[in-house]
Formats: sequence, C-alpha cells, structure tokens
Amino acid sequence: MKSFIFAGITLLYLVSKNSSTAAPVEVEKRQWNNWGGNNGWNQWNNNNQWNNNQWNNNQWNNNNQWNNNNQWNNNNNNNQWNNNNQWNNNNNNNQWNNNNQWNQPAQAAPAAPQGGQGGGLKFYSQCVNPKEWAMTFDDGPTQFADAILDLLKEKNMKATFFVVGNLYMNTADSNWARIVKRMYNEGHVVGSHTFNHKDLTTLSADQIRSEMTQLEGAISQAIGKKPAFMRPPYGSGNGNQNVMSTLGSLGYTAAITWNLDSGDWNNKDINYAKQVFSGANGQGSISLNHLQYNGSTKESIVALARAEIDIMLSKGYTPVTMDKCLGLNAYQHLSEQPLNSS
Repeated sequence: MKSFIFAGITLLYLVSKNSSTAAPVEVEKRQWNNWGGNNGWNQWNNNNQWNNNQWNNNQWNNNNQWNNNNQWNNNNNNNQWNNNNQWNNNNNNNQWNNNNQWNQPAQAAPAAPQGGQGGGLKFYSQCVNPKEWAMTFDDGPTQFADAILDLLKEKNMKATFFVVGNLYMNTADSNWARIVKRMYNEGHVVGSHTFNHKDLTTLSADQIRSEMTQLEGAISQAIGKKPAFMRPPYGSGNGNQNVMSTLGSLGYTAAITWNLDSGDWNNKDINYAKQVFSGANGQGSISLNHLQYNGSTKESIVALARAEIDIMLSKGYTPVTMDKCLGLNAYQHLSEQPLNSS
C-alpha cells in the first residue's frame, strides 16, 4: 500500500511539473502569434523576409502595411522602436517624418521671425549660411558716405547701412535724404541705428519708440520704406526685455550685431583690421565699419574698406546684403520701384 501511495504521489508530481512548464510555452506562442496579426512578425523572425524583401522594396513606405494594420502602435507598449532609434538612424530621406505615419503628428518647420505685437525680434551676429559675408557701415550719412558708395560700385558690391538721424548729419540737411536715397537706389539695404545714437538699455519703452519712429519717418520719406532691421547703438540690448519687446512691437524682426569688428571706432589701424578679417574661417560673417569716427579721413575709411573687401573675396566669401544674410525681408512695407535719386 505504501508503495502504491508513493507511486501515485510521484505520478502527480510529474504531471504537475510538466503542466507548469508547458503552459508558459503555449502562452508565449499565442502572444507571439497575436502580436504578428497577419504573421508579419513571424516572417521577420523565422524567414527574415522583412529584412530581405519588404524593407528593401519600400513596402513599408509605399503600402503603409505596418501603419494600416496598427500593429506597432497597438502592441508597442515599451516604445522599443523609439528607444533603439533604429528608424532615425537609417531614415536618411526622412520619409517617415514627411509622411507623418509614426506616433506623433508632423510639426511645421519653424517660421522666420515676424515683427509686430508679441515680440518677433531676434538678435543676429552672423549670416545663416557659411561663406556669406554682410559688410555693414554705421553712423551715416556722413561727409565720407559718397566715397564709400563709389568704392562699392567699383567693386560691384552691395552692403548694408545702419543710418542715424542726428549724429554727423541731421535729417534736416538735404544731403541726408540724398545719400540715403542713393544707398537704396544702388542696391544697398538701409536699416535703423536710432535717431540720436543712444544706448537703448538706458531708455524707457516710450523713449525707445521715439528714437525709432523719428528715424522711420525720415527713412520712409527718403525711400518709401520702413526698415525691419536695426542695429542697437553699442550693440547693447540682447536679452533686455524692454528693448526687445518694444522693438518687436514696432515691427522690427532683427537686431543685428557683428562677429568681425574692424576696430575703426576704437582707432585701431588698418593692420589690426586685416588681422581680424584674415581670421575669418568660413562661418557666415557680419562685419562692422563706420562711415565716420574720431580722426577719420576719406582716405583712411576708403583704404580700410578696400582692404577688407580684398581679404574676404580672396578667402572665397560671397558679399551679400543683410536680407540675404539672414533670409528675412529688409523692409516692413515694400514699394514697387526704387525712387529717383534726384
């Protein structure tokens, strides 16, 4: 009897052991088959058909089979695809993102900054494209402006001029409007450098508006356009919310500084500028020059600009105006034709 009972217990133990080990296998098989739906997963694992045929034939993109069956989204609780970054690493054509088939909806490309209420203004210190160079001149019009315009015409170059209303020449002087009009009509960009060349970080919002709108009126009267670009005096104001929000509310899209400084304002000689410009290594560049400064002469200003032009051209840079440099409109209100220079 004891032998019989022992044999029965042994038999029950073996049956129980076999059942407990077999059940997970069957569950795994059922789960695997359920995951595959129409055996897409089994094909991948067993026959390697996905790698050999379906992927190479672009059936994923063309037929949208995976997406239409919703197999991955329904079963991908662990987000393994994203964690492994397999699609991003292989998707050189960005087809998945363009077709917007995966987990998140497509996101629109960021728009270029726009002016107006809400503060669309941004600060820029270099051109967006490599090997492009925007040559800029501050503080005009001045008695030397025509000589620089003659040089630019000789070199077949276009530049950007950030003008002021009351520094070396006042808007009440007829030569002020004549020179600004010549700048514009010869293909250069005219931007604002404020009316009185004051540090905007020291002014209230109303004072900033006054500085900008006084000059806007004179520029608009001269060329029929209101600038969208400005250069803050002394390059100040980046990160100052009062400055940036006020300028943005007036429709300005770009406050422009520089990454190549000729040093002319600090009485640096031409050799200093040559060294600075020779250091340009291919990055998009915005250079700083002035149409007049303490101790300047027509000869010194022209010689400096000529040396800079020759260096940048020899280094393979393409001269561009600021609108091309940044990919933004230079003016808030566009007129159809340049005004006559008379």
